[in-house]
Amino acid sequence: MKKTNERISDSCQTFPGNKPETRFRVESDLSSRSLWPLIGKSVVIIAGLALTTGIALSLWGDRPARAQNLGSPAFANPSEVRYRPAEKRLRAIMVLKSGKFSIPNIGTATLRQFRGWDPKDPRPEPDNNVAPGPTLRARIGDKVEISFLNKINDREFAYTFDTNSPGGKSSFGCDQSGTTYPGKDLFPNCFHGSSTANLHFHGTHTSPDGLGDNVLVQVLPQENQPDWTRTFDRLFNAGIIPQRWAAMPRDYKEKQLEMIKQQDADAAAAAAGNNLPAPQSLYEADMKAIHAGEWPQYLMGAFPNFFVIPDYNSGRYKAGQAPGTHWYHAHKHGSTSLHIRNGLAGAFIIESNREGGYDHVIRKFYGWGKSYGDHEKIFVFQEFDPTANLERSPKTPGGPVNPGKGSALVLVNGLMSPTITMQPGEVQLWRMINATEGNGAGVIKSTLFQTAGFTFKQTAADGVQFSPDNYANQPFLNANAPNGQVPGGLKLAGGNRADVLVQAPTTPGVYSFVSGATLFFVNVVDSTPVSYPNGAFPTTWAKLPKFLDDLRKPGPLDKPNPNSPVKFQWEPGRAGPGLLPKTPDGFPPHFMINDKQFEDTGPRIDQCMPLNGLQDWVLENYTNVIAHPFHIHINPFQVLEIQTPTAENQYTKYTPPNNYVWQDVIAIPPAVIVKDANGGAKSITPGRVIIRQTYVDFIGTYVLHCHILAHEDRGMMQLVRVLPAAQYPARCQGHIPIHH
Repeated sequence: MKKTNERISDSCQTFPGNKPETRFRVESDLSSRSLWPLIGKSVVIIAGLALTTGIALSLWGDRPARAQNLGSPAFANPSEVRYRPAEKRLRAIMVLKSGKFSIPNIGTATLRQFRGWDPKDPRPEPDNNVAPGPTLRARIGDKVEISFLNKINDREFAYTFDTNSPGGKSSFGCDQSGTTYPGKDLFPNCFHGSSTANLHFHGTHTSPDGLGDNVLVQVLPQENQPDWTRTFDRLFNAGIIPQRWAAMPRDYKEKQLEMIKQQDADAAAAAAGNNLPAPQSLYEADMKAIHAGEWPQYLMGAFPNFFVIPDYNSGRYKAGQAPGTHWYHAHKHGSTSLHIRNGLAGAFIIESNREGGYDHVIRKFYGWGKSYGDHEKIFVFQEFDPTANLERSPKTPGGPVNPGKGSALVLVNGLMSPTITMQPGEVQLWRMINATEGNGAGVIKSTLFQTAGFTFKQTAADGVQFSPDNYANQPFLNANAPNGQVPGGLKLAGGNRADVLVQAPTTPGVYSFVSGATLFFVNVVDSTPVSYPNGAFPTTWAKLPKFLDDLRKPGPLDKPNPNSPVKFQWEPGRAGPGLLPKTPDGFPPHFMINDKQFEDTGPRIDQCMPLNGLQDWVLENYTNVIAHPFHIHINPFQVLEIQTPTAENQYTKYTPPNNYVWQDVIAIPPAVIVKDANGGAKSITPGRVIIRQTYVDFIGTYVLHCHILAHEDRGMMQLVRVLPAAQYPARCQGHIPIHH
């Protein structure tokens, strides 16, 4: 392995992709691999009562919540790429690689992983342990400059096409797994294209087009690729972010189109060798986009993400980026769930940049200086599995689908049940990210924040700091919390984040933090308790930036959303995951929004809004399986009301009068479904959430979707577009990018 600290490619040998006979296999041998047993279960203790506004409660009085943590590794934050203060930039190389990696308590599996570093530093040594990608740390106003390199060796995986065959929707292009998958799934709402990837910067307020938070771009794998170091360095050092494809470096544009054309030829040859029609041309799709003045979507191997983190105080933006805990992950439709189960995610910490800001207030109160150091703990909760859920072979012929190699095991930073060491009475800032696929064990439950003896003070939700009133009242850490299920507590659905100040008890001992199972331990050592002269938590909280004030109620001049309610559904008549009279019993639901799956009727912008628009949306859940986490890119929203069904046409409501919480993921409560005599749906009382949002600073096309990512892959997604007000609504259905 080369030790160079500058190269952003390991090789510059060949430009095209791999040979067609190895690149486009349509079958997989993963299903034949044996299931490794789960062993060594952690000891779970009873959780205490909810801790709300700084009052610690204990079921054991002065006795510690004793737990066994034999074999538990020491907690460690992920590796980190930190901003360059003098240059006001974050620069990173982010490599997507493949190989055999070790999953704790499971064994070795062939996976994809992110590895990243600052090119001014030595490249990290190879590591075959699963882990999230490096934490990216930037400040408000910094430039973000990331060389994303997809260097997957796709010969290690079953490769499927990124487009369908001409002439209509079919299962062509979908993954093939024995006789069980794709079943009735049709392209593009099936598992496919898992070696293609990109980067989504979840929680960022930036451009959804071009080199920003562009999840419509598709970077195909290229193990041996040109060395783009000089090209990308020249682009970044110029400091001007291209707004059009025409402004990109000439060598990059020409070579990319040349390689995509060769990719088409390779794909056609591979299809012919398998007696299949050639897939639709990526080159033609790219040229169509370029001629329409848009960005091409299909690129080979390398892509430069380049954007500014908006600073509201600069006067150039109507809304700035909220400092807090955000994250990034791969966002290829058809493979978001598999990618997240491969661990393709990492923390993206954005800090305040001046006195009085979020991070400055916290660090100044505790005397932590200019960085958090050991006082900050970053939790990236993940599940690892080499196979998507519906692609796993049954345990026995005709039996249930197996649970996967690591699906029920939630790791913290790639570690199984690690142990944090704290001093008695010590306070730390815990940044928590639910980077799981979002289903089942991946929901982080409120019990995690009810551990007896500890005191919790939440400071931010989904990367947005609390208002002073919400900091004082702690809306999540009580029994009537805005978490998608009322009453509740602080829960993290897939994609949710929480910043929490945590004070350890003064009684030494080992404490378990439980969410279904023990996720981690805290060892409070036997030493002199830490004393804080001004109290354990700040009493004067950071002033809320003006752009985070409560949004006003839309008035008569504000254009309402004609496509609200946004209904999260499955097929009509279905009353459960395995029962629908019109289809075979047990067939998985087809997830949809507003009566159709993604692109079910062809490419279409489902939600179109004018720039600077202000709207209230109603979100509804017509399924009774689980709370669907609604997520929309680019702009956060405020949660006005949550209606949780308790019986037919009956609800429990959460309706704060003001100080609405900002979020970018909200779990819509499940419906109450009354069945008819045939087992179908007689009546549906949907779960409901009302949100308010505004669309400022950036135009472009992006997505909203369910953050149970297998639901997104299989159709629960919509295209979203923001247009200049003068072009709304006439240009809503202009050139529509293909998100395949």
